[in-house]
Amino acid sequence: MPELARQRGYQGGGELAAGGYARGHARPRGKGWAAIAVGAGLLAGSTLLMLKGVEPFATSFYLFAWYSTLLALYGALALSAGRSPRLRRPTSLLTMLAWSSVLWLFFELLNLRLRNWYYVFVPADPWLRWPSIVLSFATVLPAVFGAEALLEAQGAFERKRWRPLRVTPAKLRNMRVIGALMLVLPMLWPRYFFPLVWGTTTFMLEPAVYRRDRSRSLLADLEEGRPARLLRLLAGGAAIGFLWELFNIAARGKWIYTVPFFEEAKIFEMPVLGFLGFPPFAVDCFVVWQLLVLAGVAVPLDGRARPARLRRRLGFALAATLFTVGVAVGMERRTISSVRPGLDAVVGAPAARLAAAGYGDVFVLAQASASDVAGRTGADVVLAAQWVDEARLATLRGIGANARQLAAVGVRSVPALAEQDPALLARRLRATTGAEVLDSRVRVWVRAARRRIGAPPLQAETTTSPGSPSSSSPTTAASGV
Repeated sequence: MPELARQRGYQGGGELAAGGYARGHARPRGKGWAAIAVGAGLLAGSTLLMLKGVEPFATSFYLFAWYSTLLALYGALALSAGRSPRLRRPTSLLTMLAWSSVLWLFFELLNLRLRNWYYVFVPADPWLRWPSIVLSFATVLPAVFGAEALLEAQGAFERKRWRPLRVTPAKLRNMRVIGALMLVLPMLWPRYFFPLVWGTTTFMLEPAVYRRDRSRSLLADLEEGRPARLLRLLAGGAAIGFLWELFNIAARGKWIYTVPFFEEAKIFEMPVLGFLGFPPFAVDCFVVWQLLVLAGVAVPLDGRARPARLRRRLGFALAATLFTVGVAVGMERRTISSVRPGLDAVVGAPAARLAAAGYGDVFVLAQASASDVAGRTGADVVLAAQWVDEARLATLRGIGANARQLAAVGVRSVPALAEQDPALLARRLRATTGAEVLDSRVRVWVRAARRRIGAPPLQAETTTSPGSPSSSSPTTAASGV
């Protein structure tokens, strides 16, 4: 890190840089280039296999893409300003990965109320689904901090100076109050205040970091008129957010946004203005991590903080585990809309017969022609066409097994779905199934169907709350679309 920062005990936001070699130490350039090459190769290979529909890459592409990217990112750090991604303590990275999952699950907890995004085509087996989900969430902190560390290695924003911020006890109290309001308002009125969740932990927790260790505090940086670390976090968060959405767009297992007022204009899956949430989220990550380090329950890469007593660490680990399980249960009921569909999503399909004919995968069946399916299975061409139509419906925009609910109301093909009014269809589904069916997700389906057949887009619609059923429709707490 720059000598000025080193002299004042300044630490890079990601801490990855702080865990490497000091300036002047031998740089492991060979290992750095090797990590970049292997990471880039794995990313290219997993992308190709994903596009070809090869499992598990097609469903769990995000997992493969991000660990490949992190490997390349660490390699780039090894080549930058004498730094190495090699850690002094292996437990440092392990705790960062673990707390990364817990941190993101906090936002998943908020989303149980916000309903701003949902997941589709996740692995069907829960013993595979949840390890892959947790491992995916574990990449958040290393990605954000690695981006900041790489910028810091290049000296980004180091010469930038701002007017020093005067930090007073009153300002610290006001920050906590603002942070609390940023959390409470979206929970009370999610349709209008949902953007405030991105930044709430910074306002609520940064005053505690400032009081306990100013070398880890962004407020202390601003107090000295040095915004470099904050600016790097914001810039790095924007870059990492772009990659998050890029890696999400073509995968089968993915998330889909249903953000109020912004369901149409998107880059990848993200509403255009939604990209503004990634920079403050990166700052949230930094502040939470520093507080965990100061609490002695996360292992810093620089070794400067002492771990808490074993009893305290075990208590935090138990609380984090219970929290993870609790949020996972909530996500199963409200956020995970579909698992990777099998032939059971096709009503009346003879699974064994189709599998014997080479159509054991519903995605393969969806790409087949009715005449080919009829010829290879010996079925009537009309019946084969029905199987193909229902497979195409099940594989459209994360519908999955929800295709069986659509079939129950007479919607058994993509063209039939494209003709539906989303609000009316959602009401019919709720009345027929008794499950919670969200208008916003049905709109996603109908829009996709209309795009598939080349029909005009839907007219803009309003809803009573973000992603919620209409106020006049019955709902239950059951898992649904």
